[in-house]
Amino acid sequence: MSVIELLAKSEFALRTVSSMLPPSLVVRSFTAARNVFLPRFAVDVPRQSFEPPQDQSVNAWGLQFRMPIWNAAGMFKKGHGYEMVAAQGAGAFVAGTTTSRARRGNIVRGIAWPSTQYPLSHSASNWMGLPNEGHATVAARLAKIQKVDACPLVASVSAEPGLEAAVALPELLEGMRRYDDAGVDYIELNESCPNVPGHAGHASVDDELLRRLDTVATQFLAQRRRRLPVVVKLSTDTSLEQLPELIKALVERSFDGVILGNTSTRYNALREQVHPDDRKLFDYFTSMYGGGISGALLRASSLASCAAAVRAVDNCGPHHEFNVIRCGGVAAADDIAASAFVGVHLNQWYVGYFEAFAQHGHDVYRELSACMRPTLARTES
Repeated sequence: MSVIELLAKSEFALRTVSSMLPPSLVVRSFTAARNVFLPRFAVDVPRQSFEPPQDQSVNAWGLQFRMPIWNAAGMFKKGHGYEMVAAQGAGAFVAGTTTSRARRGNIVRGIAWPSTQYPLSHSASNWMGLPNEGHATVAARLAKIQKVDACPLVASVSAEPGLEAAVALPELLEGMRRYDDAGVDYIELNESCPNVPGHAGHASVDDELLRRLDTVATQFLAQRRRRLPVVVKLSTDTSLEQLPELIKALVERSFDGVILGNTSTRYNALREQVHPDDRKLFDYFTSMYGGGISGALLRASSLASCAAAVRAVDNCGPHHEFNVIRCGGVAAADDIAASAFVGVHLNQWYVGYFEAFAQHGHDVYRELSACMRPTLARTES
């Protein structure tokens, strides 16, 4: 067992103590530990590699994913970690989200990138504000990676928050081209980060969103030199009634898929599902920082959104391959099976991954694979 695995296991065992401590102390200590842990975790490559069985692989966009699940954006902001998750057996690797310019992220009261977990609710909150080193720096790092078969390399990108579209969009396009040159296998366009102003996702197809989609479609998608899928990440808070219009807009502009979804800001609605012993901490964090909620609290909404998206795609009848990726509350084999039941064969996880890592260490994908039904439906290229 590596030191990183031991630290994760120890922290997980002590989590329930948080309900007995002042919320301010919990947030400060958890955030500090997280900020120290994550960079070391990303380079803790296991000594033994795991290769999932072939019948659990998924084919999409001409790519093979060894497993139908991999990390969500935000886990590896600097682009370190591919070798680690590839050795674990992950289906893919997502770097970022990055922006055109390096960002410090949210810092308040001396706390950089506030975050916390809700242990009995198997969920978490964060208010990080897209800290990253920028498209160019991370793309250069990804270009040096030696890729493993059936473990695609992915970049998550966002337009620079706070800039006028006339500046932000050209910089976004340049960043996407840099990732294209770096050899990534698909790109995620993040349209739904709730932790920066004006970037909280879209409940409707507004003019600003359409302008961004049009720009990316005409100045990047239409000029692709190779088959490089681009998918758009939307909030799990996107209303089910608006999804058909959003999906139609993406299909018509030749985007290759949608991810549903990002973290949630539906504090009042989700509070009812929070375990009573977690509510004091939940109330403190959401009132003090706001931020996005992730984990099991989003399980039902992410599945419902994905089911609605699949129906919308079927109704559109696209002439190109368009896939739905589920992100939010995915934590176990049963969640992957539930996704497949509604027609979704690609999944991402974050909170569920770290809870599984705390229990199984680098065997996280090996243990998940053993629990998966080998008869899960698979997409065809």
